[in-house]
Parts: sequence; structure tokens; C-alpha cells
Amino acid sequence: MFGRKFAIGCLAASVLAFATPVLAQGRITIGTNPQGTLYYTIGGGIAAALQTALSRNVTVQPYTGSSVYIPLIAADEVTVGLNSSIDVGSWYRGEYDNPPMTNMRVLARLWPLRQAFAVRADSGMTEVADLTGKRVVTALSSQAATGRVNEAMLKAGGLELDAVEGVTVSGLSQGMDGLTEGTLDASGIAVGIPLTQQANATIPGGIRYLSITGEAATDAAIDAIYPGVYLMQVDPSPRMPEVTEPVTVAAYDVFLTTSASLSDDDASAILSALYDALPQLTADYPAMGAARQEKMADPSNTVPYHPAAVRFFKEKGIWSETNDAHEATFE
Repeated sequence: MFGRKFAIGCLAASVLAFATPVLAQGRITIGTNPQGTLYYTIGGGIAAALQTALSRNVTVQPYTGSSVYIPLIAADEVTVGLNSSIDVGSWYRGEYDNPPMTNMRVLARLWPLRQAFAVRADSGMTEVADLTGKRVVTALSSQAATGRVNEAMLKAGGLELDAVEGVTVSGLSQGMDGLTEGTLDASGIAVGIPLTQQANATIPGGIRYLSITGEAATDAAIDAIYPGVYLMQVDPSPRMPEVTEPVTVAAYDVFLTTSASLSDDDASAILSALYDALPQLTADYPAMGAARQEKMADPSNTVPYHPAAVRFFKEKGIWSETNDAHEATFE
């Protein structure tokens, strides 16, 4: 399986990536969040699949957060990256006190990423409204998008930012460390990732995800708070022992991103290999279970699709008039 084949050589390859020019000898680099995160794990599977299909050196290059490597993608120092629609769209529009990075492009929509506030299960809290007066991670210095979704979840749950004691941490692991150590009451985190599994096993009684409830807990309301976010119900599953009853969480889509300067040939080759590998990747990585070939062109993108991707999806018959209308909004 792609993930298992990649695991042995992943660390050495990623270290090598820092010492070699990005495009040397046709090498493809995939920017991800740090080791132990969902992006890094799935990035490894994608790297193995691309390397096998393209017979090119493909390496995963982990960073402290997507806010670090998105500018490197735009600068052509990293070939592609795993990024949320929230994060890449914010950089594209210049919402992080940056010049708008209008050369950012997406190659394909991959899967919906689910995010929720994690709390200690013995805290007595069950919904976002229970966070009033609590110590809550509201911002992450290396992962701005996660912080923005934390804010959206609070507002959709009926709370303004000043209703909680907002805390800024550097990344996801620091938030979960604070929850485990008892210095934080809640931290936003992707549902079901290794960090949550570790916290659930470490904290006596485990963790719980808070449900987003109330008058503002609708897709339209949370999308108005922050475009690209929607609500999703997560049901109990053997893969997620921390979910003991249905819970409503936030969700947004993850894309494979690149820059407009990636050649059409390279873009087409990467996309073709990814399209063919997707069924096996979804089998190997449960978090990608909702990924589908026919949904790779979904018009939930917050930056334009690469021209080569548009042609590829039209050839596959999965590009629609809705896509055309959505792309026109970027002109």
C-alpha cells in the first residue's frame, strides 16, 4: 500500500529535500504540516503514489504550518502542497497582511477536513456554548486557517470572541499539549487525527468534541462567518473511540495546491497520477474516505484551478457549468 511503502524512507527523503534545489532533476516536493499530522501522513501516501507512477523523485517536506509553506509554493520553492480552501484562499486574497498571492492555483479537491473543539471528556462540556469563560485556543501562529475556523465555530455556536479567554499557540500539538496538561480547556483540532488519538489515550477519561448548536449552527450562517466552511455530522466509529455519540462539527475542503507557473506538462502528469491512485489512497487512509475521483473538480475552491487541471477535468467529464461560473468570480 502507498502509505506503508512510503513510511520507511519518508524521514530520510524529507531531510534530503531541505538540502537539494526543489526542481533539481525533475524532483517534486509536497509541502505539509509537521510529522504526526494528517497532512504529513497523507502527503506521504501521495508522494509514494506519484513516485511510482511518474518514476520521479517525490519527497514530502514538512513545515511548522501551512502559513509557512504556502508562500514557498507561490515562490516556486515547493512544487505542490496540501492546503485547506480556507488557508489558500486567505493568502490569495491578501487577508494575512500579505500582498495578494494571485498566482496560487489548485490542482484537485481531495477530501473534506473536519474540525472541532476538543475538551476533556470529564469537563462536563458537550457543546460550543459551554465554552463561556473558558481558556480556548483562538489563534495559531503557524496555522492561521485553523484559528479562523476556531473563531467561526465559536460564533456559529453562539459565542463572540470576548466570551472566552482566548489563547494563541504556535501549532496543533501545542494546543493538544495544553489540553492534556490542563492549562487549556479547549483546542480546535482536526477530528480523528493522531494527535487526538494520543490525547484520548493519555487523558484520564479521554476527550470529547463539542457539538456546534444554536440558531447560527447552519451551513449558510457559518459560511457567512467564513467562506468555505460548512457543518458536518460525525457519527460514532470504531476508528474514533473519542466519538461516542453524533456530533456536529465544522468542515472545509482540502486541495492539492500549486502555483500558476507550474508547467502544464507537470501539472497534467501529477494530476493524472493522483486521479489513478485516488481509489487506493482512500482505502489506505481512512481520513480520505470521502475523497472521490468524480469530486476532484468540485467548485468549492477559493483560488482558480490550474489551466491544465481544467482541461484534465473536462476530458474526464467532471467539469461543469457551475465550475465555469465559479472560475469567473476570480477574474
